[in-house]
Amino acid sequence: MQIFMGVRKELWEFKKTLFWMPLLIGIFMVAAPLLKLLLLEGAQIRIVIEGVSSTDNLTNAQGLTRLFLATITGMFAPFILVGLVVQLYYFITCLFDERRDMSIYFWRSLPVSDAQNIMVKLLTGALVVPAIFMLAATSVVFIFVFLALVGSCILDFGYDISLWALWGSADIFSNLLSIWSGLLLYALWMIPLFSWLMLASMFANKAPFLWAVLPVALLLVIESYITDYLKLDAHFLRETLLEYFALATELIPNSFQQVGTPKFILLSALWNKISLIGTALGIGFIYLTYWLRVNRSHL
Repeated sequence: MQIFMGVRKELWEFKKTLFWMPLLIGIFMVAAPLLKLLLLEGAQIRIVIEGVSSTDNLTNAQGLTRLFLATITGMFAPFILVGLVVQLYYFITCLFDERRDMSIYFWRSLPVSDAQNIMVKLLTGALVVPAIFMLAATSVVFIFVFLALVGSCILDFGYDISLWALWGSADIFSNLLSIWSGLLLYALWMIPLFSWLMLASMFANKAPFLWAVLPVALLLVIESYITDYLKLDAHFLRETLLEYFALATELIPNSFQQVGTPKFILLSALWNKISLIGTALGIGFIYLTYWLRVNRSHL
């Protein structure tokens, strides 16, 4: 119950961002194609109908599954990208703001330990915040499913074009489930970044964003200077960061060959990105954040 109430408190502090951002993205994604459809002229509508009528000849079920999965993933992409920005902002401010406005002393007067408070913030930022954006994306998917259902009825009765055979190959719910099931893997993959931002938020007296960026940038500059001076070929830190945080395109075909179905491509790719060293670093950053909160809570 304490964890649930702690998460509610965190969401309440960011309620405007977590409500309006997904809502505005959803409205734009629904309104833009509908407005474009309404502005089509008669000749353009006939071309669209002819193109749609040719889809009833599609018989490759796996190809259709890929198509629907790609469509759903495309709908999720804007929400996930904006959600990532909100996550980064949340982690960089969650511990700094409560020290700046002195609310940390109020929360410490409650029967909630520092460790639990840290875990609540980590849980909120790593799982709850992206889940809110993914829930908004899921709502948009169901809106388009409803509109597609209405369009199928119109084409069936008005133009004698039947698209009902395609619905069986859509696998809408299983495709959505495959995307949602990647949420935990995504959080584990990004745990080094999230925990580092929390550490910067706890350590900084001012400008936590600079405290999060400048040490990494300074290390990269020093590494570049050393490698250039010693005529070395490799930039270990830069290549490690790029390799870890880049969801490389070459993972997609390899994952497809391994799992044999497009639904689990993303899961396999995320699983391959999780590193024991990265997870250990994340745990270490979380412990340092806890230690600072216990021993140094003032600005």
